[in-house]
Parts: sequence; structure tokens; C-alpha cells
Amino acid sequence: MHGVEQWLHSASHNYLLIAVAAVLFFAVKAVIGYITYRHYDRQLKELDQKIETLLQQKR
Repeated sequence: MHGVEQWLHSASHNYLLIAVAAVLFFAVKAVIGYITYRHYDRQLKELDQKIETLLQQKR
């Protein structure tokens, strides 16, 4: 346990490690955001098609 604490203490001063972790965090966050955007964009397109179909049937 003491070895782990010592490693974490030395790693906390390694700014390169912190920068890499931040880049990875935001990269994963961007990928999740893009997947979410595609999901809701697809649902919005389907809803738009249904509305257009209903409007055409009403005419």
C-alpha cells in the first residue's frame, strides 16, 4: 500500500501525465457527444418525416 501511495505522489507531480489524462478525457467526451448527437439527429429526422407524411395526407 505504501508503494502505491508513493507512486501516486510522484505521479501527481508529473504534469505530462496530467495533460495526457485531460486529453484522453476530452477525447472520450467528444466521442460520446458525437454518438449522442447522431442518435437524436436520427430521431429528429424520423419525426420530421412523420410530420411531412401527415401533412401530405391532410391535403
